[in-house]
Amino acid sequence: MNTPFNPSGLINRRFAVLTTFALLSGALLPAADIPAAAPQQRMVSLVLLLSEPRTLDAAAVAHAASRAWGSEVPESAVSASPPSFVVKSAHGRFAINNVDQPYFADSGKLSAELKDPTLAGAIQKHHAWLSVDWLENDDKADLRIVYQQISQIIVQLVRKDTLAVYSPDTDQFHLNDATLIGHLKSPDPLQDLVPAGLAGAEAAGNTVTINDDDPQLLAAQAEARKNWPAFMQAFKARGKDQYFAVKGRILEGETSEYVWLQINDIDDTQVHGKLDSDPEALTKVKRGADLHILIADVDDWLYSTGAGKDTQGGYTLRLFDELAQAKQKN
Repeated sequence: MNTPFNPSGLINRRFAVLTTFALLSGALLPAADIPAAAPQQRMVSLVLLLSEPRTLDAAAVAHAASRAWGSEVPESAVSASPPSFVVKSAHGRFAINNVDQPYFADSGKLSAELKDPTLAGAIQKHHAWLSVDWLENDDKADLRIVYQQISQIIVQLVRKDTLAVYSPDTDQFHLNDATLIGHLKSPDPLQDLVPAGLAGAEAAGNTVTINDDDPQLLAAQAEARKNWPAFMQAFKARGKDQYFAVKGRILEGETSEYVWLQINDIDDTQVHGKLDSDPEALTKVKRGADLHILIADVDDWLYSTGAGKDTQGGYTLRLFDELAQAKQKN
């Protein structure tokens, strides 16, 4: 059996995006005290595509920024002009925008054009969006640090209603899967969300087909199983802000599929968690379903470190990324 795999849920398309600054210019929303970006300027921003509108106020923004940056941001320091809020750090001003309408002008038409069904579904199902935008225009700024600050707030805003993250800067998407938080918490979030070699790839170009008995795949699975005790030890000592996920086989009659679960418990023989995304072959379960996988059927695992800056595991993910990058070069 061949296993199709989209290595990171990323796709690169050029869309007619209804940008934050266009909205704030007064066409659709009340003007906020935010400087508009020049058309040629990079839009340093990350956007959460949401299944339903969120409630957000200055207190919630202050709380998210405080947790994100590790120092107290009082509510009085948040400049509020709903649906937009502005907070400051040593690296400049950041706008948090909370909009109760689709981000894209024609989500239905857009989703119909996509070859990735999971991403198409996320685009079609999103009815609101949240973004964190950098409001400065500093050519000398280290954008890696700026994106760290943006991602740290985005992590605090990811919920069950989050379908995907979109980067206007690179026209790239990342689905809300088991790897998302780890990428957002990395030292170089934008680079991790858009792996080298995948930029500019169409959905079909991102799909890697590999046989179940491929030696490289078997080696990656064996490495994951060999290091399973390290995952168990980390899970037992887990911290509040860490996340843990495993990939393994789920059976439905005579049909089986390897899926990711976000883990909440492990016993002697099974891991228990919520299904991270809608499966392709299985028809009776959907994203968010409570499932279990036999430990013997686990073929990969992933968790964020205590510092929240890196991830461990992801052996098959790295293999698929390498294969996708090699495919793009050929």
